[in-house]
Amino acid sequence: MKKKYKVVIVDDHPVFVTLLGDLLHQRLGFAIVGLAQNGQEGLEICRTSQPDLVLVDMMMPGMCGLELIKLLRRQNPKAKLLAISGLVTMELIHMAFTAGANAYFSKSRSVDELLQRLKAMSEGRVEISPEEADALRWAVRRRKLRTEISITDLQLLRLFTDELPVKEIAERTGRTPSAVYKAFKRIRQRLETKTDWELRLAAKGLGLLGPKEAPN
Repeated sequence: MKKKYKVVIVDDHPVFVTLLGDLLHQRLGFAIVGLAQNGQEGLEICRTSQPDLVLVDMMMPGMCGLELIKLLRRQNPKAKLLAISGLVTMELIHMAFTAGANAYFSKSRSVDELLQRLKAMSEGRVEISPEEADALRWAVRRRKLRTEISITDLQLLRLFTDELPVKEIAERTGRTPSAVYKAFKRIRQRLETKTDWELRLAAKGLGLLGPKEAPN
């Protein structure tokens, strides 16, 4: 007799958890060995049930999805971990992969797409969504740019996010205003931005600034 594929679902929306569990059992034949509504409960269920696959909501009160994924990866290295969320950003997807997730799925996608993805994971097949591909390319570009941005240019970016006038930035960095303009032009080209706001967002998104210097 074929061994049942054991699944745990961790999400703080009880209706979603129940309906998804029923769907995975009926459509894919998965054995739903645990339903949890928070990270701590999910961690305990996974510890006792040792599932093959865990679906983890990224946005939960208390223990967030990222923290749970990190703990689950240490607790059960062989388990497949699928991060799920209604929020899809390149940075969040990258953080999920870094924490130990095998895949990331947007709740805005269809049920059939989710079932297809879970079936592939249960069979050991690797599928990558367009969002995941974009996040991986973004991570590579981020690492590359972090090595290319000089300490001097980083200092300019930090002063720029404080919305200081060019003249004051020039005084603080010992440059002429003309040199500052040329430096920002070079930085914009490197970060592929056109406006001041785009430059601030790019600097924040690429992790080029510390939390105090990055715009909200």
